[in-house]
Amino acid sequence: MSELASDDILVAEAEDWFVRHGIPHFIDDFSASEDVWTRAVGFLTLVFFAEMFLTFGPGLEGWEQAGAFVLGLVIVGAAVAAMNRLRGRRPFERPRDIGPGELALFVLVPPVLALIGNHRTGAEFLSVVGFNIAVLIVVYLVVSWGLFSMIRWGLVAMWSHMTQVLQLLGRILPLMLLFSAFLFLNAEIWQVVNDFPLPLFALVIGGLALLGLFFLIGAMRGAIHELRWFDTWDEVCAELESTPLDGLATDRFDGRPRQVPLGWAARSNLTLRLVVGLATQVLAVTLLIFAFYVGFGMLTVRQETVLQWTTLEFGDLPDERLASFELFGESILLSRLHLVAAGFVAAFSGLQFAVSLVTDESYRSDFVADSNDEVREALAVRAAYLRLRSDLGTSV
Repeated sequence: MSELASDDILVAEAEDWFVRHGIPHFIDDFSASEDVWTRAVGFLTLVFFAEMFLTFGPGLEGWEQAGAFVLGLVIVGAAVAAMNRLRGRRPFERPRDIGPGELALFVLVPPVLALIGNHRTGAEFLSVVGFNIAVLIVVYLVVSWGLFSMIRWGLVAMWSHMTQVLQLLGRILPLMLLFSAFLFLNAEIWQVVNDFPLPLFALVIGGLALLGLFFLIGAMRGAIHELRWFDTWDEVCAELESTPLDGLATDRFDGRPRQVPLGWAARSNLTLRLVVGLATQVLAVTLLIFAFYVGFGMLTVRQETVLQWTTLEFGDLPDERLASFELFGESILLSRLHLVAAGFVAAFSGLQFAVSLVTDESYRSDFVADSNDEVREALAVRAAYLRLRSDLGTSV
């Protein structure tokens, strides 16, 4: 195999590696037609053919219904064949790139099938168009940004750090109790959660989560800027172990790598991947704190205390009660208020942990260091990948 052919294979393997690791925007000349829609063509085809059953309408029966379905098949087949011939492909060839024409077929053909199926209102037609556009938007976001790969990587990272999370929880629990236990064991907070409508509670929890995410994003963008620098190609090649580019000799490269080039999309993709990994660890700590306060509240805030701290009457308790049982001869209550109060305190504790994660040096060494190592590896692959593409005569 020639060196040129070998480099071409290495470039392709590196691009697949970027996709698997949730950073598809590290691919140079990343395009939606070749790198997004083609990877989602199987799912989009499944949705497209499932919508062929829109020809089954409420006003059609028997042979009339069968005729409508066959007509729908003919329309779909003719539209696909015509588009393929227009793009220079065989009538039913799988496309190697998907452009505006194919996307227009996906959006507009199923609503026509709905009209054939006797869904004769304009609202039905527009609802199918809107649904298909929404599917395309979701698919683009998921595939373009590698969200499934990111989430999988984040869950693996969370599981691998679970022992450290438990150890950390034991370490921070006394400090956490200083600021949160008095909040939890306070009549005013229970009255607040009693008057807290569920939509407003969800809005507050979501706002705290967004605040934590924005803080992590800002902190990680600064960290990535520092990690992008390589002084020598020896440093780059040392990071390529267990990647498709493992084994590249440093004499393949001349000059100094300096800062790894990252466009806006690639930098944002890497930041998002890093934040997802840290966010799953924050989520694990938040859920553990939530579980702790639910159990703690069931033992300390009992039925009589709930009635004293809130405006609830005894007759209101059946509507609030989720579970109750006897423990050592005492009645233990789990109510909606226990969950809301525990969730409120856990959300603030999770935000505190997110801040500590990137500001406290002991937390950074336990949790952020591994993420930084993986980011450094990804940046090294990017640096070598770009140089290989340059050697192949491809614009960088």
